[in-house]
Amino acid sequence: MSAEDLAGQGAVITSLAGLLARHPDLPAAYFTVSRHTAGELGVQLDSPVKVEAWREALGVDVDLMRVEAFGHRSSLEFDATVHGVDFHVFAAYEQATAQAGAA
Repeated sequence: MSAEDLAGQGAVITSLAGLLARHPDLPAAYFTVSRHTAGELGVQLDSPVKVEAWREALGVDVDLMRVEAFGHRSSLEFDATVHGVDFHVFAAYEQATAQAGAA
């Protein structure tokens, strides 16, 4: 669904405003919204822990979480429709190795 004006993106904006009101300490994110997919919101975070915080705030079932390949990195992510908005929440990260924690 393409939006011709800002009102067409109102569901995404309203959803973000509601999240701010209910969860002011939710980790900040890089958001993507397009007029061509006006009901979709991309939420890019910088760690899996922050993805989990967003999952909890949105009330999304843990079974919707998945790990995907993202080049040489992994990405923890989920897709969910909440209050009429299609969320894609993710964070790309480096996998920990056994050597990384060795002393």
